[in-house]
Amino acid sequence: MEDTMMKGMKKTAVLGICAGLVLTSLAGCSKKETFDREAAAITVNDQTVSAGVVNFGLRYNQANYESLYMSLGLTDPFNQDMYGAGTTLGDDMKNVLTQELTNAMLAEQKAGEYGVALTDEQKSAIADAAKGFIDANEEEVLKELSITEEDAKRYLELSTIRTMMEKEMSADVDTEVSDEEAAQRKIQYVLFTPITDEDLAAETETEEAQSETAQSESEEVQTEPAEETETESESDAQSEAEESETAAETEEETAQLTEKEDVKTQSSDETETESESAKAEETEAAESEETETEAAETETEDPEAAEAMERALIRAEEMLGKLQDGAEFDKAAEEMGKTASTTTFGSDYSITELAEATEGLADGTLVETPVKTANGYYVVKVLSELDREATDAKKESIVKQRKQEQISALYTEWKDAGKVTVDEKVMAGITFDYHLTQPTEAQTEAVSETESEVVTEAVSETESEAATEAVSETDSEAVTEA
Repeated sequence: MEDTMMKGMKKTAVLGICAGLVLTSLAGCSKKETFDREAAAITVNDQTVSAGVVNFGLRYNQANYESLYMSLGLTDPFNQDMYGAGTTLGDDMKNVLTQELTNAMLAEQKAGEYGVALTDEQKSAIADAAKGFIDANEEEVLKELSITEEDAKRYLELSTIRTMMEKEMSADVDTEVSDEEAAQRKIQYVLFTPITDEDLAAETETEEAQSETAQSESEEVQTEPAEETETESESDAQSEAEESETAAETEEETAQLTEKEDVKTQSSDETETESESAKAEETEAAESEETETEAAETETEDPEAAEAMERALIRAEEMLGKLQDGAEFDKAAEEMGKTASTTTFGSDYSITELAEATEGLADGTLVETPVKTANGYYVVKVLSELDREATDAKKESIVKQRKQEQISALYTEWKDAGKVTVDEKVMAGITFDYHLTQPTEAQTEAVSETESEVVTEAVSETESEAATEAVSETDSEAVTEA
């Protein structure tokens, strides 16, 4: 979570700097009297980051995240342990921002070795952006939050230098990635989840209700006694036929289930026998332990859950039979009351069963048996052994990961070679006593297009692209976790 939060911070603090903040209400007892904005909060070698700069970064990111959490109906999230980790969301944000500013200071100190320096144009753009932020906020808000133009400007300088430096720090990373390393396959699938007794009961009730409705409508349209009598006789005959057919189908399904249970029991007995024989021959302790664990899980499996999975298997096999008889995948899915889906993944896919079942299969290949997972049974068809678009996207992801790993390694090296200290007392004085939100569209109309262009000029194109991706990923993750 820290990585995505840090990326989100860069986006809100830099790209949105000229927007205003909305101070909505007090979140608790104010500790403002303990806050000294000029105090050294972070010391990196012989240079310091003031509490005011840290405070500015926290406030702007607070506004971004609090808008998200409050939209979900949550209150005072920064003073709560949102994820059960034993720390408040506010403390987590402080830790992330502390790391970000520490890296920015290290990057600034090493900038000369990489030939990196802010141009006069960038300095001017940063100054204008900082001023634009101050102008966009009411004096009362700035005073209550102890935010100054100087702190905003310094924060922007560090953020911009860090972005420029990280581009140079990762400039020599190998950007060549083979198709084999990034290979992504595309499949079409339908998942049949376990069918419980409750599901079957609900299904039966629905069918009965539909049958009663159809019968009632049929009776209403009859007008002559003779026709009614004839229709009723036909209806009764039809009902008896349907009941007989339903009973036959039920008996058949019961027989299938019973047969499969017998086969399953027989297979289970054979498997246990083979397993016992294999365990006697095992020489490695790890393999023996794994086999024993699987056997224990089989013995303790809930009979109802096993029966529900068996029903899912029957339906999956039914659809697979339709496909093997030549039916189209989408049509076969519809006949089963399902909608076919598609996805792409590589050999490292989290659902290992699907990755293994489709490994090495050619385009258009139907997996011969339903694929069992913890969620149920999948009916799968390989659409593309190597999906070009997804594979190229994976290559870009691999290159980005390589660059980030090199950047992180350099920061660690510089940190270990120097001295970094954080004044916990000063940091404790930066509290979350106010609820902050991002302004509405009406509140941001006062911000001119010129100011927006200035902000864009203050950061590199690389950061703009990365920040856009980061905020989407951050917001999505935060919503999911919340």
